[in-house]
Amino acid sequence: MPGRVRVVGDAIVVADGTGTENARVCCFNAADGARKWVIDGNKPLAVPEWGTVWVCVVGPGVLGITATMVQRPAVRVAGDVLPVSVASAPRGTTTSGVVGVDVRTGDPVWGFRAVATPSTERTMVTAVAESVVLATVSTPFGPGWPNRAQSPTTIALDTKTGAELWRAADVVGVSGDGNSVVVARRTAASWHLEVRDARTGKTRWSGTHQSRGPYEHKGTAGDHTVLQHADRTDIDVIRLSDGAVLVLDTDTVPNVVASDPPLLVWDGGVAWWAKGPNGFVTQALPQGSPTKGKHRPKGLEFRAAYGVGPYIWGLLGDTQQTDKNDYYLVGTIAVDRTGAPCSPSLQGVALADVSDKWLVVGRKGYVEVHRITTA
Repeated sequence: MPGRVRVVGDAIVVADGTGTENARVCCFNAADGARKWVIDGNKPLAVPEWGTVWVCVVGPGVLGITATMVQRPAVRVAGDVLPVSVASAPRGTTTSGVVGVDVRTGDPVWGFRAVATPSTERTMVTAVAESVVLATVSTPFGPGWPNRAQSPTTIALDTKTGAELWRAADVVGVSGDGNSVVVARRTAASWHLEVRDARTGKTRWSGTHQSRGPYEHKGTAGDHTVLQHADRTDIDVIRLSDGAVLVLDTDTVPNVVASDPPLLVWDGGVAWWAKGPNGFVTQALPQGSPTKGKHRPKGLEFRAAYGVGPYIWGLLGDTQQTDKNDYYLVGTIAVDRTGAPCSPSLQGVALADVSDKWLVVGRKGYVEVHRITTA
């Protein structure tokens, strides 16, 4: 469910479908569930200046998860535009590209044909920044990076017009935020992660560690990205806007959340069981210091997922030291910077997305929307 649902104002966009080359995308009102529009992957879609195309995949949901590139659709919205990967035929040898869909109406507003000659290659949206979409052209790959027999090319497109801004061979998009993107670049010996200017492609930071796959990317938000190397000995926290490397004094991989202010959040868990609630730590970005959250309930462990305003949404989990009176807190919940619970806990759900007004979770294969109200 996470990555396949996006809150856009008072609307919820959902990418359905579980594989092959077809995906169903729909949008409905958050308040009452009324459907606003739908793009059916089993029916052709008319695109201006292109003709009939078929939706094949929506975003980078497959990287690091499955063995093929055209599975597990994901949703990434840039302003009012949802970039959708399409092909001129529903399967087999075909041309392919990206279509920008107006998320308010479901109508295509532009189309970009990345593969002009029928091929087994596919075009997949792999990263979305504020005003740029990265589309990677390749034969299917995963869960690691493309092999030596494959030649991926990543193309940067303007989200409003679909115009090409730059392209780079042997590059795969990973994530985006603001005016920056994270990509993987193949060198003579291996792959390395980089931070680039989204509109020019200029490199701001280049990692020195060999990268083995997209799973090393732990999160991008609030002008920062968190990367953990395959050997699990080093963690890089990079400020996207200038490529600056942040010094981090922890062995626990932090999550980065776009709260106000943006934060790194981590919880020492096991190492802190005997030491009370101070395993919960936040660090304000870009230049804050680690601050222990003294109100995280003792014996629980918090995994951050999203930040909205002053709140951090994530999962409170139990440990061997959880007090029986605290089990009602286990589940999806909002906490503040001290770790204090600020909302009821939802149990048995997967957190999909959240805004200041709406919380979306998955429960037993269905989307569930909750309105957020302040006390």
